[in-house]
Amino acid sequence: MNLKNILHHEKMNNLVENFRSQPWNNKFFYSHWLAQSYYYTTYSTRMLAYAAGWTQSSDQSYYRRSLVHISEEQGHDLIALNDLKNLGETIQNFPELATTRSMWECQFYKIQKDPANLLGYILALEAFAVRTLKEFNQELLKTYSDNSTRFVKVHADDDPDHVEEALVQIQKCNPEQQKNIMLSFEQTITMYQFILQEINQQRPEN
Repeated sequence: MNLKNILHHEKMNNLVENFRSQPWNNKFFYSHWLAQSYYYTTYSTRMLAYAAGWTQSSDQSYYRRSLVHISEEQGHDLIALNDLKNLGETIQNFPELATTRSMWECQFYKIQKDPANLLGYILALEAFAVRTLKEFNQELLKTYSDNSTRFVKVHADDDPDHVEEALVQIQKCNPEQQKNIMLSFEQTITMYQFILQEINQQRPEN
């Protein structure tokens, strides 16, 4: 498992292609995506704290990395919320989708089985950010002001290091753990596809 293979995994390639084809100049679509990003990032630090709590005392490396990652992710949900506000929208206009909840909710069960499973979820979202968000931020600025695209910019700048750090942790896992991490990686990508699909289904015709 290396960076190149992860960034160009078949499922990741499909997600990137689908993501780039979405109608991002449509305010409803972009606002809805920001709202769903807010909902799942609200649980990022909670997942990391939960994983740290379930980590064996013998695995100090993963425990410490989880704690550091909490500080790095702190407040990212509020950035998405603020972008939404600067678009003139409120979170109440965009309830959490079933697909969004399905993407993050199962992670708590997976963590109970093995805290290392969270690495698959982390790797999927961080690798996806590396593949898309820097270019995506420039595209958004053609339509929206920079004070409504900060969520994308922050992740475009931060996430390359996070992918490398996740891979370092995964290399320390045994083969069975790595298999389960990849299953979680692929499941997260699939659920992200469904989120985009559900947002599209709710987009007004005009």
